[in-house]
Amino acid sequence: MLAKCISRALLSSLSTLVVAFFPQITKAADLPATPVFVAVGVNWDGFYAGIHGGLAKGSAVWSHPTGYFTRPPSDVSGRGPQEGLFGGLQFGYNRQSGAMVLGIEGDVSGGPLDGNTVCGATVAFGGTGDPCHARTNVMASITGRIGYAAGRALFYAKAGGAFANEQYDVINPVFAPLTPAQQSAGRYGWTLGAGLEYALGGNWSAKAEYDYYNFGTRTVSFAIPLFPGFSSFLINRDQHLAKFGLNYRFAGEGADLSAPAPAFVGDLTGEFGGRVGFSNGRFHKNLFDPFNQAQLNSRLTWVGQTGISLESFARTDHISGVFAKGYVGGIDLLGSHMNDEDFPPAEVPYSNTISSTKNGRDFYASADVGYSFLRGEGWKLEGFLGYHYYAQRMNAFGCNQISGGVICAPPGNAPANALTLSETEHWQAARVGIGGDIFLTDRLKWQAEAVWLPYMSFNGKDNHWLRANINPLNERGHGFNGYQFESILSYALTERVDVGIGGRYWQFFAQHGSTNFPGSPPSPERFTSSRYGAFVQASYRFGDVPAPVVAKY
Repeated sequence: MLAKCISRALLSSLSTLVVAFFPQITKAADLPATPVFVAVGVNWDGFYAGIHGGLAKGSAVWSHPTGYFTRPPSDVSGRGPQEGLFGGLQFGYNRQSGAMVLGIEGDVSGGPLDGNTVCGATVAFGGTGDPCHARTNVMASITGRIGYAAGRALFYAKAGGAFANEQYDVINPVFAPLTPAQQSAGRYGWTLGAGLEYALGGNWSAKAEYDYYNFGTRTVSFAIPLFPGFSSFLINRDQHLAKFGLNYRFAGEGADLSAPAPAFVGDLTGEFGGRVGFSNGRFHKNLFDPFNQAQLNSRLTWVGQTGISLESFARTDHISGVFAKGYVGGIDLLGSHMNDEDFPPAEVPYSNTISSTKNGRDFYASADVGYSFLRGEGWKLEGFLGYHYYAQRMNAFGCNQISGGVICAPPGNAPANALTLSETEHWQAARVGIGGDIFLTDRLKWQAEAVWLPYMSFNGKDNHWLRANINPLNERGHGFNGYQFESILSYALTERVDVGIGGRYWQFFAQHGSTNFPGSPPSPERFTSSRYGAFVQASYRFGDVPAPVVAKY
């Protein structure tokens, strides 16, 4: 539900941006034939308000258990991720003196930022340790800002106080089917950040920002079913945010007080924008016997990992033909299922179980540099080298036997609300690509790229939450010959604002991997991950913009 709200909010903001520039649409045909770069400055004085969305990655560290959580044989401390997509509102006031800008800003963000780890020391199936879950529902901050205005850009830093509303759960099969131990808490802390805001015109501006939140360590107490008294953990929390937003300033045009833009800016053109998408993914791994490495022992297949994505992208071109481009995004995964197969002779008879999946997260980023080696009127071809990062965390709940075996028999052995399996994957890849674009009309442009991933490294973590003796298993691997494809059709609404639709496909391989079970030699593994989907986008072009639009290239 929240992902839908975030998507609607971003689409609404993009529509508002288009409306703000709508009067320019009828003037696009009357633009001068020879573009002239003018480093126009901006007055940032006044009140403003806006919306934002972004990606969050942080941690929750559980330690120093008391009461029920300290039952023998040992205490277990754990660090879990705290991540996801978020969206929200901001409001503030700026006062400009020369190129210096001082201000105050408040913001509030909401999103399902969560993660799991092993902590405590209760007796679960197979050993010790509970699946401990932390979730952040709301974050807010009040900060002071100081900035430097140059041309149409405002570079700023910020610092202030922060607040978060959080929920904590300790879910152990011992409790089932009783309600797990739960607690909620409001937490206060501090935040630091820095960002870049760019004036789009018509009182609108766009921003990109990084923030760090620290909420310190506090004691969180739980009431445990069938256990007298209170039990507690110390929980430490921090959060990293990549935030992208749109602001509207409630003031008229003031005197230009900004410092002039650097001279080299006149040699640059480019665009930046945002995307909202929907995609589907699949991950599977094969586990082989440590002694007979040709013998397949187990296969886990995570299918139908659909999700809603938010993404920000940017590109800068130099008049020489050299360019840099990149994107960063995240996906909140929706529900699907996971199959866990075990094969004879390691497991007799053959077994196939199914678990539902939810609360998964993806993060990804690419950065490329390249050169446009062929350019004509309305088209170009280019080559580039770059780097890609892709991370995915998937969670499986419950366990039902659908073929052979007794691993999850009888029904209800692992309740539907019990976290049974998680898989975390981290891919890093080198990119070698070729791409280009062509104007089909003076406003309609098609662009595409094909990328070869010659080498990919893989780091993963397998959590069998009901088998503490192997929770977690760390995994490593590498592979060759992955690939990525992308195609976008965009339309120029004005000389600055474009909208478009696109699609992409990614495929990663780690043909050489392994993991270590306690007391056993390394077990060979093979990993495959893929994702495909579609998106809508809106972007703003900066620098010289020739007319007609087709003359840009």
